Amino acid sequence: MNRQRTLCILLFCLCLIASPDVRGRAEEIALDPSALSLEAFCRRVLDYYPKLKQGDAAIEGAIAKRLQAQAGFLPRIQGLASMTTGNDQVYVFGTLLRQRAFREEDFTLSRLNNPPSRTDYTVGLYGEMPLFDALQTIYKVRQAKHLAGSARYDKEFSKMEAILIASDAYMRAVAVESLLTLVDRACTNSETDIKQAEELKDKGMVLGADFYAAKVILGNLRNMKNELIGQKQSMHALLNILMGEDPLSPLKLTDPLPEKNSLAKDIQEWLSEAYALRPDILSLEEAIHSQKAEVAREQATALPTISAFGDLEENTRNFSAGGGSFAVGLKGSVDIFDMSYPARVKIARETLKKLEYDKIIAHDAIAKDISDEYARQGALEANIPVLREMAGDAGQAVDLTAPLYSEGRKSIADLLAMRHGYIQTHRAYYSAMAGAVTSRARLLFLSGQLDETQCRQLTQGGN
Repeated sequence: MNRQRTLCILLFCLCLIASPDVRGRAEEIALDPSALSLEAFCRRVLDYYPKLKQGDAAIEGAIAKRLQAQAGFLPRIQGLASMTTGNDQVYVFGTLLRQRAFREEDFTLSRLNNPPSRTDYTVGLYGEMPLFDALQTIYKVRQAKHLAGSARYDKEFSKMEAILIASDAYMRAVAVESLLTLVDRACTNSETDIKQAEELKDKGMVLGADFYAAKVILGNLRNMKNELIGQKQSMHALLNILMGEDPLSPLKLTDPLPEKNSLAKDIQEWLSEAYALRPDILSLEEAIHSQKAEVAREQATALPTISAFGDLEENTRNFSAGGGSFAVGLKGSVDIFDMSYPARVKIARETLKKLEYDKIIAHDAIAKDISDEYARQGALEANIPVLREMAGDAGQAVDLTAPLYSEGRKSIADLLAMRHGYIQTHRAYYSAMAGAVTSRARLLFLSGQLDETQCRQLTQGGN
């Protein structure tokens, strides 16, 4: 077993050594802290994403509410303390009894009718244990349990949302950078050709109309280059903001646009997975279960409540002498006439109906979104090979026109027009490839399957 493991490690190392692209990219990433793959970017976005931290707070709050509800099963004990002074006949008589301080002269009529004022310090404990609380605690615990589950699913949905936003921003930035590289090269080559054509025009060997038409095309290429530079800066700022970094921090995106990015599933599979896996749907189901418990709890308030109680009390005048007493017993109560009961039950039921309709609305929205995205994915899959062929043909057109221009069989305007067409076809091609990645990520998001593992596979093509 150890020899096999050692052999596997050696083969892996040899593969790395034999693959200069892999080795070069790994060394580049290791040496350049600004290098950023899509997987690393998604991980850093998840580490920072404030909405996920908000979800953590919601989960902790829901857990605390469950603990609060479970406290209803436990006894409640209160410490009591008071100080009272008075000369009311009944108060003084009762205080003397509680303090165990009656003397013979206290029974004289004069002292009974006009007793001197007396101070009473009372300390004690009062405890109550619910025996039957009309099922209130049981239903509150159930509610809190489902609300905690709902909060966890909400956090999972926020995590998927963060990955979707991150992958979309990253791929759009890669598409902009790829196109900017082509436009920059086209501008450099065109500027050289324009300079040569200007010399020929001055000698009368190039038509002025062709020369100025070519300059207009070059101006369009320069405008496109400036726009792409601005878009690159904007996209890098967005990527840094999503990671919680300085918007001006330098970045180097290492993942290219994948040539193929499709998912071999039919629309019914996507819908079935979405209804079973979407965290927001599961969160809504937990909220429905919680509200069902609330309806049952409100209905149960019509039942009586029964509890056992105990009261321990110490009465004293000067903390050196006094008397103690206790009382234990059972008590129960029931609402004979409560006008708010029907309204409370109706409000709980109507809230439940609203949540159930929310689920139906969510299902309909999912079906529409998946249908639209599935159609978009299909269109992109069909268009990418066409656009790839167009981009290749445009490159061939430029390569074939350049020697013809040198021979004087094509004008400078023809050459720059070919280059402009080459850029436009690649703009559409790169946009389609970036859109395919985003569409795949969106389908995974809409079906509740977009996670860090899927994020890693987005740039590796379809399955």
